[in-house]
Amino acid sequence: MVRYFKFALVFLYILLTILCLLLVLILSGIHIAGLTGWLIVAGWTLYCFSSAWLFTGLNLYFSQVRLPIRSEEERLTSAFTTVSKNAGPHRPIRLRVIESDEWEAFAIGVRTIAISKAMLRDLSPNELEGVMAHELGHIISYDTIIASAYVQARFLTYGITIVFRWIAGILTFGFRKQSRPRLSHGIIWLVLAAILLYYLRFLPLTLFVLTFAILNRLFRLFDLLLSRLTEYRQDAFAHSLGFGKDLRDVLEKLAQQREQPVSPYFIAFHGTHPIIYNRIRRLEQLEDTGDQRRTLNTNPTP
Repeated sequence: MVRYFKFALVFLYILLTILCLLLVLILSGIHIAGLTGWLIVAGWTLYCFSSAWLFTGLNLYFSQVRLPIRSEEERLTSAFTTVSKNAGPHRPIRLRVIESDEWEAFAIGVRTIAISKAMLRDLSPNELEGVMAHELGHIISYDTIIASAYVQARFLTYGITIVFRWIAGILTFGFRKQSRPRLSHGIIWLVLAAILLYYLRFLPLTLFVLTFAILNRLFRLFDLLLSRLTEYRQDAFAHSLGFGKDLRDVLEKLAQQREQPVSPYFIAFHGTHPIIYNRIRRLEQLEDTGDQRRTLNTNPTP
């Protein structure tokens, strides 16, 4: 259910970004036919949801992710093979190593799981399987595709905000305090301001930026909430495959490494993951429920 809510949220955000942009263009005097407008909306939506296929390789190329060496590949493959057997049929997965001394793991795109070299060094085979099971859940549930679409849609508002700031900087050029004001500066400012105001219609652009300054904060809060619920869901997925205890062991070790954020206020406004101790408690509850079921099944009724 959480997955569908997040898909609906991202889909709505994508539609709002492109519809508001089209409105800005129309208010700026650019004529857009009805069919053309709908094609732009459909193309933008398809582009955002295709970004997991289009840009994953580029994102990995510019990040600290590399191919594993033979010893790392053997550990990764061994752990993933066990998880894959329990998970059943799914698309082929690429295994990569994050060049980091911190404990990190993530799934990206449609078939890539990356584990940091620190995790490969410190975790036992069973614990590595627990992490793999959690990350595989993100790919099987299409969480990575939905997240990539949301990030891609945010690039549009981010890019327009940069343009807005650049224009605002030019428009306020004549009002800035200068040690030696020059007539040439004033003339350049007036010419550029006139061009920008005539061709770009600064007011619609201002409304777009202000609108999304509010909407982005609102959507971000919902996105963080659904992301935290997604983490719980993938913990439960790992448990359903038989790796819940192994994942819990990893979380307990991670909690002991450094001080963890536990403020509900901080997590609500900044956290993509739940409070780590809450995740551990959820896994403990799942294990207790499983133990109770096994007890009921093995004890015949009188």
